[in-house]
Amino acid sequence: MQFCENHPQICERFDRFWEGADTDRPLLFITAPKDEPDDSVPPPDFSNPADRILPENMVAQARHRLARTAHLAEGYPHFFLNFGPGVLHACIGGDADFSSMDTTWFREFLSDISEFASLRFQPDGKWWTAIMRTTNALLEELGDELVVSFTDIGGVADVVASAIGTEQLLVDCIERLDLVKQAVAHGHRLWVEAFEANYACFRGRQDVTTPWWPVLSRGRTYMTQCDFNSMISPELFADLFVEELGDTYKILDEGCFHLDGIGTEAHVPALLAQENLRCIQWVPEPGTSALRHKRMLREIQEAGVSVTFVIRPEELEAACREFDPRRLLLNIGCENESEGRELIENAVRWCE
Repeated sequence: MQFCENHPQICERFDRFWEGADTDRPLLFITAPKDEPDDSVPPPDFSNPADRILPENMVAQARHRLARTAHLAEGYPHFFLNFGPGVLHACIGGDADFSSMDTTWFREFLSDISEFASLRFQPDGKWWTAIMRTTNALLEELGDELVVSFTDIGGVADVVASAIGTEQLLVDCIERLDLVKQAVAHGHRLWVEAFEANYACFRGRQDVTTPWWPVLSRGRTYMTQCDFNSMISPELFADLFVEELGDTYKILDEGCFHLDGIGTEAHVPALLAQENLRCIQWVPEPGTSALRHKRMLREIQEAGVSVTFVIRPEELEAACREFDPRRLLLNIGCENESEGRELIENAVRWCE
């Protein structure tokens, strides 16, 4: 595939990022409105929120974005196959509610955590079939113009929580540790089945893989997560969920972790102890800058793990001066193409 003109250079830059090799600047995923957009390409046209996941509407959305978005530096045309965060829930016996335009709801469907071990991945079920149909449509229609992401399978702990209810899982973490561990171990097996089924769809059709966050790998990458960890202690996180994450990284070439929310910084030491973790995506408290957490981000880099986060254009100089550019991927939205090009030139200068 040749998803953009500088495809080889982007892949080479990401290779160096994963290895922490020498570079003249950080990886920069820069997007901006095109100077000359193709206004003849219409956006998808539907009124029912549930129609946003139909193949023809996701293809139309991707085409509309391609016509209007410039990708600069290591920015590449990236399309997130969004069926909701943790859609594995709907593929093991639960259901998905797409009645909102911006959110997917996954309702609890088990009465007790002991029932989780009986669940099975349903590759021929309604929702996984829909995910594969849409993935195939995007690959067939636009596979030479953009990179199609894995769907958001979810984090195992979060899928267990959505199946039995978050409050109940919190209680079970205190009162029934063994059952939680059994559910997590079984959930990991289900997750691997779903991941392999999703990966098989790309094999031979894309020479790279990407999750919902725009990291790029010639091998197998994924943005793992455990949003449930924002509600538990580092001790519980390490005892109940870290082993499953470590097992996940063993089947990935470039495993990443989505660290999101107030208090989750306390879990960084347990994550850094996982041998095959390659990158942590940091999401700070809403309305604040990732650069407020310089000490934590530096500690991650010093442990040999890369970091990635969103910054504003005016924060790029500080990021270049504060962090090791070899292990840094910055996601930046610019107002126009000229601003993006200027940032690329300045980044080299600021890293000297």
